[in-house]
Amino acid sequence: MSTNYISYSGYKEFEKCPYAYWYKYVIRYALKIPENCINSLYGSTIGTVFEAFYKQQIWRDKDIPGRLLTLAPLHLDSAIKEALAKGRQLDWADETANYHSKQEILADLGTTIPIGVQTIRENRFVGPRMDAEFKLDYKFGKYIIGGRADFIIQRVKPLGDLVIIDGKGSKHRELYVDGHKLAKGQKVEGTQLKWYGLYEAHTGTVPDALGYLFWRFEGERAIEWVDFKRSDFDTLKHEVLSTLTRIDQATSKLEAAGRGSQAYDDLRQEYFPAQPSFGCNLCAFATVCEDGKKQKQKSRPRPRQTLPEGVTELALGIDD
Repeated sequence: MSTNYISYSGYKEFEKCPYAYWYKYVIRYALKIPENCINSLYGSTIGTVFEAFYKQQIWRDKDIPGRLLTLAPLHLDSAIKEALAKGRQLDWADETANYHSKQEILADLGTTIPIGVQTIRENRFVGPRMDAEFKLDYKFGKYIIGGRADFIIQRVKPLGDLVIIDGKGSKHRELYVDGHKLAKGQKVEGTQLKWYGLYEAHTGTVPDALGYLFWRFEGERAIEWVDFKRSDFDTLKHEVLSTLTRIDQATSKLEAAGRGSQAYDDLRQEYFPAQPSFGCNLCAFATVCEDGKKQKQKSRPRPRQTLPEGVTELALGIDD
């Protein structure tokens, strides 16, 4: 049960809620009702379409948007197939789904793929080096920090710099970057991008710049650059390895106690406690977590009440 590997998504999960991490990465709990994959399909599809842009040298084509749009249906089908192979489900009737048919997703891609091409042109994300889905896994002692960069680009002159870019499909731009909501005007922390400092461990070279590319947005709003220096990754590496060491030691103790024993349950609550938050509404394990159920119930919008004319909720004392 002990582990020596952690990715950004696993680290983010543990920081957000150790109990959810335990379900997903320690016991690999199989949900009776699988997660609906629909809300991840747009991001998966546009990501692989632009991966093809680089790997298949589509940037050489005369009609780049047209070529990419012809690839979209195939890539969407592949994203669905991959999600189903991972045990997720495809439920178009789900009220919480962002889309209710493949045609709706393709229509969205039809609008945003040309915007993405324009962003690449404006920011000169082409050059002598263009890597997509670059594996960054690196071993530090007995532990491995895993990562995969969307795009690593050595930009054309006069820029000539090496940039690592992460594509984002959110309609809300940076509101939920790195898993937490930002206050208006708050600067993006960019933990996910700083994770790509792993590149320096592979090459000895620190990237010149790290940035998020928001496929749905245009102009200056399409790119969010994140401040980064070598020491940022050194700090993050220390924090991640410390977290991974704690997880490794905790899972070893759980394994020694034996699943199903009282000692196991006590250790689980100590090392992997639930941290209920508004994020429970999006957590796949909220249905099997008592704290998550309570949080979801608490977070439900209160039904609107029909009051007699002239009577307010304040007057009745029910507005708080």
